[in-house]
Amino acid sequence: MAFIEWKEQYETGVLGYDAQHKTLFRLANRIHECLDRQASGSELELSSVFGAFLEMTRTHVRTEDELMAWHHHEPAKSHEEAHRHFLEGLEAIADPSVENLSHRERLSEFLHKFKHHFEAEDEQTFLALLRRHNHPPAE
Repeated sequence: MAFIEWKEQYETGVLGYDAQHKTLFRLANRIHECLDRQASGSELELSSVFGAFLEMTRTHVRTEDELMAWHHHEPAKSHEEAHRHFLEGLEAIADPSVENLSHRERLSEFLHKFKHHFEAEDEQTFLALLRRHNHPPAE
């Protein structure tokens, strides 16, 4: 079973945005698999997948913040702040000079934060807003 599974209710109708979410889900699941493995070579794979996750997260945060501003989504500022903290944490994991927990422990912690953020009420409210905007009810 995947760490985080894509659900139909996450679809918004904004194709690029949905594709970013699906990519983040695939990468998060791949990171989770790498963290579970201790096999030789898994560190190199983990580093590669984490790099892709970090870059996609940067891209996605910009996209989501822009969409929230464009739709005048009320909690956009607090959401932007949450994004900033999340990215800072991911970037600290990528920075070898920052040491407080092991690389694997910090990465696992951030995967759980990602999962929690995506399932949070604010995020789900925004996804619903995008769905309504892209799939208005038939008259």
